[in-house]
Amino acid sequence: MVPKRVANKRTVAEAMENFVWTGDIHGVATPLVIDQFLQLCDVSLKYISRLQAGMQDSHIWRLSPSEQYTASSAYEALFQGSTSFEPFERIWRTWAPGKCKFFLWLAAHNRCWTADRLARRNMPHPSHCLLCDQEEETINHLLVGCVFARQFWLLFLQRIRLGSLAPQPLASSFQNWWQEAIAAVHTARCKGLNSLIILGAWALWHHRNWRVTQSPCCLNVRQG
Repeated sequence: MVPKRVANKRTVAEAMENFVWTGDIHGVATPLVIDQFLQLCDVSLKYISRLQAGMQDSHIWRLSPSEQYTASSAYEALFQGSTSFEPFERIWRTWAPGKCKFFLWLAAHNRCWTADRLARRNMPHPSHCLLCDQEEETINHLLVGCVFARQFWLLFLQRIRLGSLAPQPLASSFQNWWQEAIAAVHTARCKGLNSLIILGAWALWHHRNWRVTQSPCCLNVRQG
């Protein structure tokens, strides 16, 4: 509602003095304009008393407690409102091959083509887990809930003397078990254990896919 040729000639101090800025408003005063005008008046009243002639403007960086600009606070501001994904560090900062890490990334997002996901899309799928033939196949069941998987993890982790970290019968979430296993070892061993868990999960997935290709009722369900 203020012409640019007028707005560009005013400083903040000049516009605030005696509410000169109100005289620069032109056009039809719609309800929206009146509402914004009243809000601006309330805001300006809070700051008009702070303006003093002859004083230089000061810059305040609101994103830092010291009100001074820092590169780190500006970098953090770029991620305000974003959400973090906790398993990313355990997956990508390891020594495991890229294809294995990519599989775990899909598993963490529940994007693997297990029987439950195939069923939701009305695609051919095994009726039960091909490794234990007891329950419906989900990615969590396949990696920690299955009897075969728990036995695999026990034998696998016993080789590095960490058999006590193997998933227990009540384990239902692969990510939760993984997080608890990492928390139980020294920080210096975390990267190595993460790499081994990724390789173990990939081995289970690879074996499951081999069983799919060998199952007479699932020959049309081919997974990579």
